[in-house]
Amino acid sequence: MHWNVWIRRARLLVALSCLTACASIGPGTVPRDRFDYSSAIADSWKQQALLNIVKMRYADNPVFLDVGQIVSGYTFQGTVNGAYGQNYPFGAPGNLNNYSIGAQGTYIDRPTITYTPLTGQQYMKGLVTPIAPSAVLFLIQAGYAADFIMLMTVDSINGLSNYSVAPARANPGDPEFFQVVELLRKVQRSGEIGMRVELDKSKKETTLLTFRRRVVDGRTEPERVEIRRLLKLDSNINEYTVSYGMGAGGGSNIDMTTRSLLQIMGELAGTVDIPKAHLDDGSGYRVPPAIDAAKPLMHVRSGTERPKDPFAAIQYRGYWYWIDQSDLASKRALSFLMGIFNFAETGKAENLPLVTIPAQ
Repeated sequence: MHWNVWIRRARLLVALSCLTACASIGPGTVPRDRFDYSSAIADSWKQQALLNIVKMRYADNPVFLDVGQIVSGYTFQGTVNGAYGQNYPFGAPGNLNNYSIGAQGTYIDRPTITYTPLTGQQYMKGLVTPIAPSAVLFLIQAGYAADFIMLMTVDSINGLSNYSVAPARANPGDPEFFQVVELLRKVQRSGEIGMRVELDKSKKETTLLTFRRRVVDGRTEPERVEIRRLLKLDSNINEYTVSYGMGAGGGSNIDMTTRSLLQIMGELAGTVDIPKAHLDDGSGYRVPPAIDAAKPLMHVRSGTERPKDPFAAIQYRGYWYWIDQSDLASKRALSFLMGIFNFAETGKAENLPLVTIPAQ
């Protein structure tokens, strides 16, 4: 009877060992790894972007580190052993059976992650090059709110200035700029504003902002008239050429000065609530007051304790800085900043060291 029990147990363990050894563990890891790694990378990007915004409020250089490659390796090993024998005490056969059985398994998860510092001439050029006016209009055409996009990416339009907190060019902004932004948002809702890009014979692009000749919603006609008046546009035409420049524009032209990615980060840095002690000792710069029409782009809170369930949180100089989960406007601004990297033609870094870390 003891022998039969041992045989059944041994067969069961051998079958389990064969099953785990013969079946592939790779496919089962794909759904879990893909979700976990993508979530971890997204969270790290949010934290890195927030950290660089906070650092810029302290006149510290922003530094970006890209996750270049993730190689995840799994190893599973298993062994089964057993023994059976009979004891004969005092030289006589007996009924004492002696058996043993054992199993051993080893599971190893050893991912290797490669980090690439983002630097080099092409990358820095992408950071400091202003976003093309056509890209700003394309974003509005794609459905992004006109007021949000223009407050974030535009410095001036036909001589009307946006609010700026950059120490070198801080200004409260022109009330007319915020009126234009609000009016464009109202006209955008009606679908009566659009844009197109033309190519001349030399294949040079020309961006055109168009108001529909036939007004679909008559209630927006006063807004269209007011936009033309504020921007000094010709009221007898419906299509205007948009170009990058700091001129006053007018007539059939719209001169738009846009911000670079580095400028946008600098403006968002002005929304950080840095501790009073850091303002008093001069380690962080003060932000000029905005006029009532200026809308804050984002709000980064600060405190000595880590917040519960933040959208993004980092620690810097002994304080916590974070964006609340309930603050949709700030979440949208931070997410847009990460997405705007696609419009900054940063290219690939050249001759960069790779930092490879086996995560154990």
